[in-house]
Amino acid sequence: MQMVNNIHDALFRETMSHRDVAADFLRQYLPESVIRHIRLETLAICKDTFVAPDQTMHHSDLLYEVRLSGDKSAFVYFLFEHKSRPDRFVALQVLRYMLEIWELDRKQHRSRKGLPLIIPIVVYHGKTRQKAVRLGELVELPDACLKTYIPDFDLALHDFSPGSEEQIKGSIIVRLLLTCFRAKNDPKTVGHVLDIYRILSELDDDETSLRWVQVIFRYLLQTMDIEENVMHDAAELLLSSTKKGTLMTLAERLLSRGKQEGRQEGRQEGRQEGRQVGRQEGRQEGRLLVLERLLAKRFGQHVLDIRVQERLRTATPDQLDLWAERILDARAFEDVFRDSSEGPS
Repeated sequence: MQMVNNIHDALFRETMSHRDVAADFLRQYLPESVIRHIRLETLAICKDTFVAPDQTMHHSDLLYEVRLSGDKSAFVYFLFEHKSRPDRFVALQVLRYMLEIWELDRKQHRSRKGLPLIIPIVVYHGKTRQKAVRLGELVELPDACLKTYIPDFDLALHDFSPGSEEQIKGSIIVRLLLTCFRAKNDPKTVGHVLDIYRILSELDDDETSLRWVQVIFRYLLQTMDIEENVMHDAAELLLSSTKKGTLMTLAERLLSRGKQEGRQEGRQEGRQEGRQVGRQEGRQEGRLLVLERLLAKRFGQHVLDIRVQERLRTATPDQLDLWAERILDARAFEDVFRDSSEGPS
């Protein structure tokens, strides 16, 4: 779970730590009555995180300082919720982080007589829909007159789960981020990849845009369960030659790195430990993808017929590692599986 969440967290931070992206998100998703008081050009990211180490598998966060109309200081706090199911008590978690932000601000500005405004925003991308629950709704009361003793605040919760009716809008990068989060819950749906490629096609072919292409494609490779040839066919259909070249280069680099790491891991940890790590981390699938890619690149896509693919999928991690090593020196396809007891019959 931790490794998977780190994938989503990395994409969130890669995008939302850019001031212009964060500003566009706020412009699109906060009410106009609020936005007109926020000087978005003054957004400045803070380095502090308020999520405890034991909670990083559930949440990550970003804090921005901003100036309001009248030059008052305020904060925008993004809480990125990793949980696959809705957390009814997320408002309580947000309140805890808001208190920590205020305490830190008091230490840094001892002469300040008041507290700065904090606008809390929760970005949720789980599998099922999430509904914002205010703190006041969580406290059980025998009579409504007791509400006066409950701290309460609005929570800007934005739900990008598959069934959500939340509209994806904004700049290219914001739409890419949110479309990716919605797509990862339906990893076998090719339509999501097509949607993402269509948005990628709106980017220029300059250096900055191609870096974003790499960020998004790396996330797709880690989260989507789509056949590689389908991914490539979609790119051929929707992307420019420059972007296609960027995708191919990145894919080959990642596959090569995976193969090298697999061989090094096998030498360092031994075959038995390698099998255990493979079960725990899903490396079996990684080995398989690497081997299929290398076989097709070396000997042609035609060698991967149904019989060979089935043999690869039923192989042990040790066999996959052995065959991958043999590709480097094999003169013919059959040399990879030269032991008849191991290779396809």
